[in-house]
Amino acid sequence: MSARSRSSARWLSVAIGMVLVIGAVTGTADAAGETYDQYSLMSSRSAGQLVDTAGAPASQWAWNPTGAGRSEIRWDTPANWNNPATGVEHFVHDGDWVYLDGYEDKGTGAYNPQRVTSEQVGDGDCAHLVSLPSHGGQQHYVRWTVPTAAYCLIADGTITTAAGVVHFRHRQIWRPATTCATRFLGTVACIEQQETWWDDNGHPMRMQIDRTQKLGRGKGPGLQIHATVGEGKPIDWTADLRYTWTW
Repeated sequence: MSARSRSSARWLSVAIGMVLVIGAVTGTADAAGETYDQYSLMSSRSAGQLVDTAGAPASQWAWNPTGAGRSEIRWDTPANWNNPATGVEHFVHDGDWVYLDGYEDKGTGAYNPQRVTSEQVGDGDCAHLVSLPSHGGQQHYVRWTVPTAAYCLIADGTITTAAGVVHFRHRQIWRPATTCATRFLGTVACIEQQETWWDDNGHPMRMQIDRTQKLGRGKGPGLQIHATVGEGKPIDWTADLRYTWTW
């Protein structure tokens, strides 16, 4: 086989692999007819509050749609909610993906863009990984349609801040819709995100986050959260969504 033929064969193998993986990711998603928006509520002014195992307010979130498929979400402790928001995540919906663009500090007005240098998608075991095409450097965060098979996303890149450039790796496994028995909201249709995050923000590159969260259809994110690593330290933290509202 000539060098050109071998190159063509390798290209064809990669292309077929990508089709198979993306096909597994999409599966019968269109037939299911559900979207990430139905579970995240990112297109509406929605909010929720979580409580810890003792029933004390532990975390709070609120979506703020900003137009043209864009929306931002704030996560914070309820006790800090009246202070200027920091780390507000900006998301963009385009086609069949939701992309993460960056983080904003509402107090200072600083915006920290996040840009990927490489991205891969694979099956629910993070196997059979293939590269994803760039979307202006924005991170492929989650599929808009809810697939019927689990899939894995791995992104490497940088966050540009006033203090310098932070390098990160973000691995996510998204699992298809099922039903969740909850502490406060009964039995709810849900999807699951399991994520790990590494960065070198003021320290050598290391894992900073390892957590699983469930999003409830019509309820939003944080339906249930269990974290085993937080701020680079082993933890065992659980919280459940108790209140939801619109604003």
